[in-house]
Amino acid sequence: MDSEMYGFIGCALCGLLVAGCGLYMVVTGNPRIMHGYHYALVPPAKMPALAHWSGAGLIAAGVGCALLIPPAGTPVWLTAIGIVLFVAGLALSLGSIIYFNGSLFAFGGSAGGTLGSRAASIGFGVLTAAIVLVLTVAPGVQMIVSGDPSMLHDYHLVNVTAADLPLVARGVGAGVVAFGCGLALMIAAGLGLSGKRPMPMWGKALVGAGAVLAAGGMIAMFAVIIHFNGSLMG
Repeated sequence: MDSEMYGFIGCALCGLLVAGCGLYMVVTGNPRIMHGYHYALVPPAKMPALAHWSGAGLIAAGVGCALLIPPAGTPVWLTAIGIVLFVAGLALSLGSIIYFNGSLFAFGGSAGGTLGSRAASIGFGVLTAAIVLVLTVAPGVQMIVSGDPSMLHDYHLVNVTAADLPLVARGVGAGVVAFGCGLALMIAAGLGLSGKRPMPMWGKALVGAGAVLAAGGMIAMFAVIIHFNGSLMG
C-alpha cells in the first residue's frame, strides 16, 4: 500500500468522524456534542438552529476532508472539490457558532461576565494567538526566505523538479503565513470578545477577516502543491 492510499484512508476516516458528528447534530437538533463554550450564551430556543447549521457545516467539511487525498488514478478536480467543501464547511460551522453564541468562545455563563473572567479570556486569547503565530508564521517565513521546502513531507515534493523547489517553498510559505495570521486573528478576536452578546459588529468583522485569510492561506498551500506536484501526495 503506497503513501497516497494511506493518506486517502486517513482523510476518509477523519472525514467520516467529522461528518458523523455533524449528522448527529442535524438529526437530533442537539449541539451539546460541541464544547460548552460554543453554545454557552445561546438561548434554549435557538439551540436546535445552531445544531442544524453547525452540523451541516461539519457534514460538508467531513466530505471535503475525505476528498482531500483521493485514490491514485482519480481526477485532480476531486481534490479541488474537497478543498472547497472543507473550507466552506468549516466557515459555515464556525460562522453559525459566532451568529448564535455571539462569539466563538464564551466563558462565565453570562452575557457580560465578571471583570476577572473577561481579563482572563482576553489574556488567554492573546497567548493562544501568539503561540499560533510562532508555530505557523515562523516556518512560513523561513521557507519564503530560504526557498527550501524541506519542511514539507517528501510525498508533497516527489514530482517537483529541482528548479521549482524554491517556487514551492515560497508559495507554500506564503500560504502558511496567511493561514497562521488568519487563525491567530480569529482566536484573538473570538476569545477576547467572549462573554459579550451580541458580539460587536467590529468583532464579527475581525473574526470574518481572519476566517477569510486562513481559508485563503489553506487553499493557497494546497493549490501550490497540487500545481507543482500533480497531487497532494505524489
